[in-house]
Amino acid sequence: MKKQKKVFIFITLITLMITFFIGCDDSDDHNNNTTLSSGMLIDAKWVKETLIDNDNNGHAYVIAEVGWGGPEGSYDPGHIPGAIHVNTDEIEYDLFLSRNDTPDDVWLERSTTEEEDAAKGLTADDTLPRNWWNIYPDEYLLPAIASMGIDKDTTVVVYGTSASAGARLVWALLYTGVEDVRLLNGGYEAWLAAGYEGTTETTIRSPVSYFGSDTALHPEYLVDTDYVRNVVQDPESNALIVDIRNYDEYIGATAPYSYIPTSGRISGAVWGHNVDDFLNSDGTLKTLNEVEEMWREAGITSEKALSFYCGTAWRSSLAFLFAYMMGWEDISNYDSSWYEWSMGPDAEMNPVEDDSPDLP
Repeated sequence: MKKQKKVFIFITLITLMITFFIGCDDSDDHNNNTTLSSGMLIDAKWVKETLIDNDNNGHAYVIAEVGWGGPEGSYDPGHIPGAIHVNTDEIEYDLFLSRNDTPDDVWLERSTTEEEDAAKGLTADDTLPRNWWNIYPDEYLLPAIASMGIDKDTTVVVYGTSASAGARLVWALLYTGVEDVRLLNGGYEAWLAAGYEGTTETTIRSPVSYFGSDTALHPEYLVDTDYVRNVVQDPESNALIVDIRNYDEYIGATAPYSYIPTSGRISGAVWGHNVDDFLNSDGTLKTLNEVEEMWREAGITSEKALSFYCGTAWRSSLAFLFAYMMGWEDISNYDSSWYEWSMGPDAEMNPVEDDSPDLP
């Protein structure tokens, strides 16, 4: 009996040792990290210790600071060491005019460099159809992302000059099919607040030759005007259009931007709150529970097919990310948003509601 007990104890100890060493295997660390902070939302300590100090356990990674325009705005004055700068005009555009045929004093409606355009296979003679600030078609978008050093298997940490700017790039990466995308909660300010130092040294990109696919791997994350029009025309459907603008924009009391003078909202759209309602005073994101409760009061739930929109889909990208982190599956971003709905070539076909017809 004593011998059997000793054997049992020995086997138990061996089992515990094997479990311990398997759990310490570096090859599993990367997979375990996907469960941290709801997977997508990470803090400055995770960036420092997992990526920078431990080289992401041998897996390729890119840290990207994103905002509109060149690096002189926010990147050059200081950024996370090793971070590249990404101009949102690299992933989206309104007008794409020929550089060679456009006078110097005419705004090209974008701020990219010739090198950034060339990464997409576009020359100074090329023009593209108007795009209403949608992301580029896949044939240009995927090479642009590859030029950032990102393929579908790269771990990417994004932070932006604003939460919406960061969300815009994160959503675009999810749409293309990057499997491990993270958002730094609180951005560069959170990095500094954690006691880490920034740098003014420019990080040179290390482009990859191929993204890993010729087409976006999650096209369902993007919907167009035809889709939204069908939802509006079928009020009995389970689909819901969610407006992520401030309340005055929603009721038509103000217009969103100088270049979008139209007011009102998509007919039947519900108000999902403005992006400021998703943020704490320090720029970090509110909890998923807080946002879910706020949406539930407005009838926005996971049981419905949700399409978010705003002016040009920056703010709605952040709403999409909240729904994504909640695990909601039937979600999408109406990319051209109010801009194309109210001003596009078929705007007369798009029903609008305006509670303040005499304003703005």
